[in-house]
Amino acid sequence: MRSYTSLIRHQGNQELLLFTELAIIGVIAKTPLHLHVEGLRGTGKTTILRAASSLLPLLYRIKGCMFNCDPNSPHCPRHHLLQEDEAKSFALEQVTIPFFEISHSAKIGTVTGTLDLTALTDTNRPEAAILPGTLPRAHRGIVLVDEINRLADTAPELTDILLDAMGTKPGRVQIEENGLPTVALPLEVSIWASSNPDEDPGSLADIRRQLSDRFDFMVQMKRPLEVGPLLAILNQDCKTKQGLSKALAADIELGLALARKATRVQDIMFPAAMLESIAEIYIKHHLESIRALEAIKTGAALHTVHRDGCQVGWDDVLAVTPAALRHRLDPEQLAAVLKDLQRERGLLDHTAAAAGSNLVSVDVNRSNPSSVSNTGKRGCQQEPGRWHRLIAWFRRLLSRKHDRYPKENRIDGSKAGRAAASGGGSKTSSQPGNPLDMPLVAPPSVAMPLWELDLEDSIIEGEVDDAPNH
Repeated sequence: MRSYTSLIRHQGNQELLLFTELAIIGVIAKTPLHLHVEGLRGTGKTTILRAASSLLPLLYRIKGCMFNCDPNSPHCPRHHLLQEDEAKSFALEQVTIPFFEISHSAKIGTVTGTLDLTALTDTNRPEAAILPGTLPRAHRGIVLVDEINRLADTAPELTDILLDAMGTKPGRVQIEENGLPTVALPLEVSIWASSNPDEDPGSLADIRRQLSDRFDFMVQMKRPLEVGPLLAILNQDCKTKQGLSKALAADIELGLALARKATRVQDIMFPAAMLESIAEIYIKHHLESIRALEAIKTGAALHTVHRDGCQVGWDDVLAVTPAALRHRLDPEQLAAVLKDLQRERGLLDHTAAAAGSNLVSVDVNRSNPSSVSNTGKRGCQQEPGRWHRLIAWFRRLLSRKHDRYPKENRIDGSKAGRAAASGGGSKTSSQPGNPLDMPLVAPPSVAMPLWELDLEDSIIEGEVDDAPNH
């Protein structure tokens, strides 16, 4: 097995290395990601994914449980009916987070589960029992499928099983065997896959679009473009005993660092105004799958802890958005989405600076964006909830200012001035909806700064068009 930290980093594999580490953080934090890697053959996709298994830390399970039961949440046929105190009374053991592979020669029974012939043929106490397959044994871990585009083409029945396992979070696996009742189990697993889209049968999105959409991220693997990384690959000393020992020690250290980062995932806060911007992208660009938004939200939170941040920023969102959308949109649509997010980023940053406040954040694990928290994590101070409403009002106002005056009715200020000076004011004033037609009325009192207004005076609920004219 190759050491992960001994892998040579270059521009072509940076994205894959990043998302591999994000996925490991997600597995440890019980927020699994499904990761699909596309790239040319021989560029090291599978090598990186397999080497990442050396980073996986230990976890606790009920001793001897082949289904990898969590002592705090047992789920297998033997332990799922236990009370919490009964489950904790069982002996526990530490095992490495499971990392298994599904081969192209696999059968349904080896993937889901089948009849345990050892138990059935036990001369002392024969019984009909289930022998869990790859997916049930990988609960709370990772399953790798190499060249998944070929699997989707040659073994559609296994693809259907993956669809079930990846359809929701947690997923599910169903074990069916003659003579045994059907067993359906919850499945908390991260599916990793690779494919070569330039070879037969082609891209996964073209073969099985439903399966492609199940993946949170589609990462691109590219060739090294410089001689330096290639020489480093050829000259690395990890093949020697001393070099391998040093590399494995570095893997353990990195794995522990990722485990520490994973403990902070539940504390990461997602700015509510930013979350609203992402939701508006879904509506504006007619995205089909809500999984895309969920992937951006989860990925941005994991990217935040990966960089040791405490609140999701626009850099985190923009770092994961291309991988979340490139298998769901064509390149032109993806470019338009990224352009809109960049514009939203500038608008929100400018509005927040003008208000003199940080954005109010919501817990990234809450589904209700209105659930705000005013308590920062690790020194991150959150401002009162009124600022989010103020910023949201500004955003709607600025984003709709052009819609309120149709393009044909807008007049450049310099042209209007020249028209008035030449006596053309009457022609201009006859245009419908022209802002120059509005009478000039002095305000009843001196204007006050927004931050000195009471909440009910500064914030208007509902649409901007419904706001009073004062």
